[in-house]
Amino acid sequence: MRDARVERMPTVRPVPEPGAPRECGHGLLLVEELADRWGVVPELIGKTVWAEIGA
Repeated sequence: MRDARVERMPTVRPVPEPGAPRECGHGLLLVEELADRWGVVPELIGKTVWAEIGA
């Protein structure tokens, strides 16, 4: 996935408390759980997030 935004790098957010209203921000939490490896490659404009599943 490529992202043109450069002002912040992706991070895994902590799991929210049960019952806490939250409809977004679960993407990297899922990647962290499902992927064998993942990372971020900063580029001249933006960044690329990559993941390996079942490697």
